[in-house]
Formats: sequence, structure tokens, C-alpha cells
Amino acid sequence: MKRCLGLTISILALSTDAWALCPNCLGQSQSLGPKLRLLGAFLLLPFLIALIALRQIRRLHRQSERSERVQ
Repeated sequence: MKRCLGLTISILALSTDAWALCPNCLGQSQSLGPKLRLLGAFLLLPFLIALIALRQIRRLHRQSERSERVQ
């Protein structure tokens, strides 16, 4: 979880002017620039957070099943 937060902060610190740009304008270029890649990274963040949460829930569920079997 700390790695994900550190990655998010480092991406935010890379480009401060990316906040003011419109995705439609960025998408009209022929190649993917660094600002469009940054935008893509931000679009992936909710899915990464959901993946981390799902793994934690599964891990806790497995641990609780194991502790019930022991008793």
C-alpha cells in the first residue's frame, strides 16, 4: 500500500502542467507524449486500488478460514 502511495505521489510530482490540459487535445497527436501517458496512468489508478483492496480482502478471508479450521 505504501508503494502505491509513493508511486502516485511521484507521478503527481513529475508534471504539474498536465492538470490544465484537455484529454481530447492531447489525443489528437500522432504519438503518445509524456502528458498523455501520465493521463493514462491516472485512469488506471482506480483499477489498481480495487485490485489491492481485493487482494487484501481475500488474504483476510483465507486467514480467518485457517483459524476456524484449527479450532
